[in-house]
Amino acid sequence: MTASLDLNAALAAFQTAFTYSHPEGLRIAPSVQGQVLRVEVRHQDVDERRGFDVVAEPLDTEQRTAQQLGEDIARVVEQELMYGQLPAVGDNGAYRRIVV
Repeated sequence: MTASLDLNAALAAFQTAFTYSHPEGLRIAPSVQGQVLRVEVRHQDVDERRGFDVVAEPLDTEQRTAQQLGEDIARVVEQELMYGQLPAVGDNGAYRRIVV
């Protein structure tokens, strides 16, 4: 078994790698909560709340480094934002969840 991945280092790597120029009014909130790294992407448009969550909960056997994990999360967030249309919040109040 390997040592747990340093999620704070992965968060720092995300913040360095995430360079996407997003529109005003879009909130991107990365955070570490326990053993979960989450990036919440939110926007309130005229009609409804929109957004998604990108979540990483690495196992002890994780083969990526913290740097790689942060860069992977940044890439996923950027790719989702490039689609241009954020998904609406679900009927149950939950946002789409993408696991990295």
